[in-house]
Amino acid sequence: MLKHNKIVLLLSGLGVVGNAYAIDPPQNLTQETSSFYEDDAEFNQTAVGSEEGWGWQLKTSASANIQCDTNTDCGGGGPIDPPPDVAPSVPKSIAVLRTKGSNSVEVKWQGGSAGQGSNFHYELRQQYKNEIPQDSETQTQTAPSSNVSVGNNLSSIQTPGADKIVKYAVRACNSVGCSAYKTSQYYSINANYDNGGAVTKPLESVRTNSQLASKGSYSTSSTNQTEQETALAALSKGYDALKGEVYGNSCWDLSGAAQLDSVQYINDQKYSFSQVDTYESLATTLDVKRSGGGSISFGGFSIGGSGSSSLYSETSKVTESSVIVSSFIDKQNRYQAKQALTLGMSTPYVNYLVNNQPKEFRKFCGDKFIDTVTTGRKILFTIRVVSESSSYSEIKSKTLELKASLESYSADGNFSSSEASSLNEEFKGYTFEIIGTQTGGSDSGNLLRLNSITEYMTVLTSFANSNDEDLVNIESTERDYPIPSALAGTSHFDVFSDYTEYRDILQTWGRLDSQLERRCWMLDLNGIDPDAVGQIEEAMGLSFYEGNVSQRDLCDSAKDMVDRFVNYCSNQGEWNKCFLPNSSNCIDSINNGLCMQRPELISFKGFRLEQVRLDLSKGGCLFRCYESKSVQQCFTNTDIIPDFSRNAVITSSYSPSPVSGLVVTVDRSWNVSSASNSVTKVNGNYCLNARAKVFGKGGFGAGGRYESNNQMFGFQTQTLGYSL
Repeated sequence: MLKHNKIVLLLSGLGVVGNAYAIDPPQNLTQETSSFYEDDAEFNQTAVGSEEGWGWQLKTSASANIQCDTNTDCGGGGPIDPPPDVAPSVPKSIAVLRTKGSNSVEVKWQGGSAGQGSNFHYELRQQYKNEIPQDSETQTQTAPSSNVSVGNNLSSIQTPGADKIVKYAVRACNSVGCSAYKTSQYYSINANYDNGGAVTKPLESVRTNSQLASKGSYSTSSTNQTEQETALAALSKGYDALKGEVYGNSCWDLSGAAQLDSVQYINDQKYSFSQVDTYESLATTLDVKRSGGGSISFGGFSIGGSGSSSLYSETSKVTESSVIVSSFIDKQNRYQAKQALTLGMSTPYVNYLVNNQPKEFRKFCGDKFIDTVTTGRKILFTIRVVSESSSYSEIKSKTLELKASLESYSADGNFSSSEASSLNEEFKGYTFEIIGTQTGGSDSGNLLRLNSITEYMTVLTSFANSNDEDLVNIESTERDYPIPSALAGTSHFDVFSDYTEYRDILQTWGRLDSQLERRCWMLDLNGIDPDAVGQIEEAMGLSFYEGNVSQRDLCDSAKDMVDRFVNYCSNQGEWNKCFLPNSSNCIDSINNGLCMQRPELISFKGFRLEQVRLDLSKGGCLFRCYESKSVQQCFTNTDIIPDFSRNAVITSSYSPSPVSGLVVTVDRSWNVSSASNSVTKVNGNYCLNARAKVFGKGGFGAGGRYESNNQMFGFQTQTLGYSL
């Protein structure tokens, strides 16, 4: 070690060189150099006690115990005053996370500087919309008024209640005082929507008895009554073409087994695998397209409660990396209803149509009726291949390889342990985001999340081969209602409610939703680490809209708006609020302004990548010797920011500390003294930096080597319109 460095280290230990409160450490730039494989011989070359030769002494003496006060000259111009107490800075961000159907929310925030003082804590406040906030001391309007939490945590669960519009604000306080508030956008919490009196549920949930049906081989004359009752609970019932759900009511004169025309024994089991790279194709493959576009991904709260809709909403990054939709479907029997003229529409419902009351008819009978029902069971998965060090185009190619392997291995109707081992070897270094749902079987219901292909293959095979014979309604077809004879010659939608108008608007909201997801997924706290979201949010800067707001605030507002308007358009009692997002009549009443004003401020994020190798070696030498090297690679524009959610070191040997925004792959290394990476800014451009130091052991022993590939993934923010 250099003599000067020894002096600095010891002086800093005495408190002479620098002050702990004088300079804040740089944020998010240079990491600590790892000590792994560190050769520390160079730090131990000076004998204990020999430091006196440098002109100073580190030993106990009377001078070390002098108490400095106003009457004592301690040298250097008198005593050193302690740093003044300082109030904390305003928290950097605040987010509100909602759960479908819950009256509670989780509020999270990212802290700033703690300041200097005692009794540090956060104050979280809640304000309902249209509530006038008052400061208790000055009686002036300030931040949200009701104090709901005080503590040191960075999150809090709050319960504002159902059908509320609320926002939150947080500030940091200590003995000196409090920072300004960091305030969220307004959010709609577990809103109630007027369904116009219509009561529906997903097809798979429709059954008349508490027990699921049992599997068997049936014909029209010999049908297991329990399974038949499950099918008849849905057969000929009304169908909501906007939600893709079944009414509990039948509008026919015939009921029960009298409505049944035939039962076709199918007994068909099939695996299928599809690769999709758009949300539209994902919806079609999962069979949620029939819901008219009501299932949304970015908005998060899909219309309807089917497992397919939930799976659609939870699957992320479809456009960027593509996903595989995997299924095993076991079809048993198809039940066919009699013809409409034979079923006979009940007089009260005919009268609604004749008297020009189509909405009343729809409230009880829906848009169509269920013509066939297929019983069975099915399991669905979406599989997303994840690699920190691969571009999205490379991941798409790898996803295609996985699909081909799964199709090949499932050809014999099974997955073996050797096939699982082969897949693990083929996809070594990759991870997987696997989400599943099943209908039929005792464990149907909640989404299943798996972490490996082996787990997935085990679950899929177990479901396919299980003796669990519980069956539900898994598939249906629908038909239009016949026009009453009294209205013969009248066009269909002059008699019935024209749901297609709202279906088309829903599909437009679905397209907006999928495009918002691509612009906002990196700012979604439901899927991205909060620290990474905070760094990305800060790097993207602020946009001006009724004050300065971040891209995440804009995304959250848009997310809430999409959810509300999808519900407006899918619930009959809210149709008067259903507008196209780019219509001048579409007003975001919660956050103020036209519906597209905030989304248009959300930048499009194009994928970017810079990478550079750091290859360093040192041969053997007579005495211990060292070799150092550093490299730098920068984004080419100031509007490109790092993807701080990428944060990995891939290595089987030396491991430098991970840095947010970088992926480091260490290919080979030995005799490494130090290695580190950092993200800095040079002339406004973000740059990755890599440096390493290797050594030769001396005596012409082994030399050192460090070889790594260093990647900085990022987003280029740009103004780009929407294709609606």
